[in-house]
Amino acid sequence: MPWPLQLALRQLFPPGRVFPAFAGVSILGVGLGVAALLVVQTVMNGFAEEHRLRIRESFGDVVATSDGALERPQEVVDAVRRDPSVASASAFAQGPALAKAGDRSAIALVRGARLDDPDLPARRYVVAGDLAAVDDGRVALGAGLARQLGVGVGDRVDLWAPAMAEGAERGRAVLPAELEVAALVRTGFTEVDDRAALLPLRRFQELWAMGGRAHGVTLRLRDASPAAAEAAAARLEASVAGARFVPWTLLRRDFLEAIRFEKTMLFFLMFIITLVASFSIGSTLFSAVIRRSREIGVLAALGARPASVAAVFAAQGLLIGALGTLLGFALTWAILAGRESILASINALFGDGRMVAAIYNFSFVPLHYDGTDFALAAAFTLLTTTAAGLAPALWAARRRPTEAMRDV
Repeated sequence: MPWPLQLALRQLFPPGRVFPAFAGVSILGVGLGVAALLVVQTVMNGFAEEHRLRIRESFGDVVATSDGALERPQEVVDAVRRDPSVASASAFAQGPALAKAGDRSAIALVRGARLDDPDLPARRYVVAGDLAAVDDGRVALGAGLARQLGVGVGDRVDLWAPAMAEGAERGRAVLPAELEVAALVRTGFTEVDDRAALLPLRRFQELWAMGGRAHGVTLRLRDASPAAAEAAAARLEASVAGARFVPWTLLRRDFLEAIRFEKTMLFFLMFIITLVASFSIGSTLFSAVIRRSREIGVLAALGARPASVAAVFAAQGLLIGALGTLLGFALTWAILAGRESILASINALFGDGRMVAAIYNFSFVPLHYDGTDFALAAAFTLLTTTAAGLAPALWAARRRPTEAMRDV
């Protein structure tokens, strides 16, 4: 081991001391800064990935739409299925409705879909009942919507579609669609769970008086990458008439860009914490240089070159940064492992227990680990802590042996 590094280790962790205050506090400060940075980035990545997942589950990799309803959706389905990149295609329709059960009512976002579609995402989220039982007289509800209505599997709900209200305005006696709840769905995304209702497409078209029209066609590709979705949308736009093809990357694009911008801003705000810790390390190392003036003078008198003297103190900053980064990684894992308990405590302290779900649309804290974030956090931390130790190191290297000995 080079003697500057060995001396730096002995100064940071003097033999005989269980917990050196300077090293411990410095490493802890850097570790907390790194943990704050990575926790925020990982959670923000989770929110972005979950929103992307919900968009793709709702509309597929590419969605075929038009300015109004698609007049002949089956023709669009048949045309896009001839493209080798398309794994499946299915027409859908959706719209708001009033759902009522007894004295309770709620606004539901009803979706009509082909329930025989094997790629239907709702199959993965059924928590009660059977989605296969949904037919013209049965409906699947989001778990949050069912809770608002006070119903469960086997109970009945009334559904009022806008077309029914239009009929009532013309003086016709219109009765709501009385449906039995066949299944409950919980995705963890409150925007879906608190509003969603699922019907067969044919039944939706009947209640909404749409005839054979549909609002769009969901396309799922064999290659799920964003680039493949954009390329397929451009290719189909040029080859299939009567529809506009939009890749999932453009759906709710402004919202996803807002999340990305918020993540970037939070990265710089959290990075300031690491900078503060680095300045504290620099000031403490300056004090250490002054206290060790005699040692510096002795090293210089024994023939140590200025670069070697500087390396002793620069290595201390680097070691603090490296150990603080490792501690930050460990703290990040510990905090995120207990995130549900932390969320429960926040919900208990604020609001009615569903504050986080009401604001962020998730009943859980989504995570997405990105190796780039960890690499950037480690690189920035090592750079700043090394730079913090470099200034006092250069000052120590410039001191002459006689001056260092005289100042003691």
